[in-house]
Amino acid sequence: MMRTKNIWNTTAIVASVILLVLVPVCSVSAGSDSRAKNNNATLKVGTCQFPVSGDVDGNAKYIRDFIKEAAANKADIVHFSEAALSGYGGADVPDFKNYDWEKLRARTHEIMALAKQNNIWVVLGSAHYLSPKEKPTNCLYIISDEGQIVDRYDKSMCTSGDLKVYTPGNHLVTIELKGVKCGFLICYDSCFPEMYNIYRHKGVKVMFHSFYNARHKSKTILDEIIPAEIRVRASDNLMWVVANNSSAAHSAWPTCIARPDGSLTSLQRGVPGILYRTFPDDEKAKKFPSWTHNNKIMALPEDEVYHNGKPSNHSRATNRQALP
Repeated sequence: MMRTKNIWNTTAIVASVILLVLVPVCSVSAGSDSRAKNNNATLKVGTCQFPVSGDVDGNAKYIRDFIKEAAANKADIVHFSEAALSGYGGADVPDFKNYDWEKLRARTHEIMALAKQNNIWVVLGSAHYLSPKEKPTNCLYIISDEGQIVDRYDKSMCTSGDLKVYTPGNHLVTIELKGVKCGFLICYDSCFPEMYNIYRHKGVKVMFHSFYNARHKSKTILDEIIPAEIRVRASDNLMWVVANNSSAAHSAWPTCIARPDGSLTSLQRGVPGILYRTFPDDEKAKKFPSWTHNNKIMALPEDEVYHNGKPSNHSRATNRQALP
């Protein structure tokens, strides 16, 4: 897959760059509750792995169980992998031509209700329907602890295989939760340093990066590349990177969290589970005062385009609070 910059006409490029670079595309504040008003408040994150499949009902059961478990462990937000509910297009789902969108909507609404019932935020990997004539987006729904979709991130950097079944997104998403600025990315986005750089410019400290690198026949180069990228993106951008994955065999690597010092904590590969982290996280800072190094932020090129392929202008794409 080759990156392309000539995907819009000149006017559209200028408009998009101004939108992406000069102002946050979306910044949702979630700090109005009583917990956020406490200066000593901490943000507890749970990130999950399970064997994602094309069985929406089976995926939904894992998701519901993990939401309940994360809430019982007093997590503020629970994070699921790429396509966690829908199944991954091109692998679990050959294409979306005859996809059961009504079932996906019903399970999504149940998950939204469960988020409210358990007073927990949910980052849900899924597919977002656009129209009969357009491919869906590969998305993360950001569901509040009130059970509402407050925003949606659509995978921007799609592989050549992705583009056969998905429409790419062209926007960024940030939220502030209990004083922590959070950003969202999906899978192949990790291969592009500029995707992290623009989020760093927006002040993001915790990146929720959902992956689906599983169901390979055997070990692949992804086993080496992706964990390395996660650690480098974290250390180069002074971020914590919360990076989950499907646990289906063969999964290229297990769900992990990288710190700004480049260290990594992981679950066991191939075993469903939740990895927790509480922020602020100063685990290494006290022992190693020079634990961060990259204090010179990279510039934002004026002509950078933060997606590939052709995004949609359909109202269901531009309305990021749209129901599934």
